[in-house]
Amino acid sequence: MDRLAKQLVSIREAARYLGISEATLRRWDKDGSFKATFVSPGGHRRYSLADLEKKAKGIFRIAQEWASAEKSFPPEDDFYCSTSDRFKTRHERMAHEIDTHSSWEKIGSLISSAAGEIGNNSFDHNLGNWPDVAGVFFAYDLGKRVIVLADRGVGVLATLRLVRPNLKTDEEALQVAFTEIITSRASEHRGNGLKYVKDALTQAGADLTFQSGDAVLEIRKGKSGLKITKTDTAIRGSLSLIEF
Repeated sequence: MDRLAKQLVSIREAARYLGISEATLRRWDKDGSFKATFVSPGGHRRYSLADLEKKAKGIFRIAQEWASAEKSFPPEDDFYCSTSDRFKTRHERMAHEIDTHSSWEKIGSLISSAAGEIGNNSFDHNLGNWPDVAGVFFAYDLGKRVIVLADRGVGVLATLRLVRPNLKTDEEALQVAFTEIITSRASEHRGNGLKYVKDALTQAGADLTFQSGDAVLEIRKGKSGLKITKTDTAIRGSLSLIEF
């Protein structure tokens, strides 16, 4: 048996590993979506590190499935920021956790601010105009250096078309949003904000995968420029994966 599979941890340790509450783990165990590896005769749940690692790797997939779902539904409460204030509170908590890592001293503020900019953009450009579920999906696993954000908003193309009506595709919209300064008040924050995200993550040596509609933009450490491709799986709004 694999060494990780043999290592069992308590529900408290498992919840801390995944960055969620113990109540959520109990609910997942009850509904069968993520069962405990072992339950003692006394009813104490134990989880294998191997199972937890697989679950943690699924944070991005969970966000992707939510953003692309035809029928809207709110995310798990541990990942859901229904308001800007709630997002800011959780973001501040993450920023504090990042600041406690001395090895991230040179890049921590850049990573935190880039994630904050992406989340704030979602609220700034969808306020009062959310197509269905208001708010953002926000999850992170600092052990694996992963941050995930998503929204089911109007998307970058619809936002920029307010001042660039000639834009036709999501690919064009991402190119503009991440490289050009938008001076119109309606889109200024989104255009300049995503340019800042690009510059901050490039300076931090981090990777970014950003999708809006059916276009995916990639920034990779050690590689200059942006790579923008079209995908068969379109999403509502935007989806971001930061890896550092």
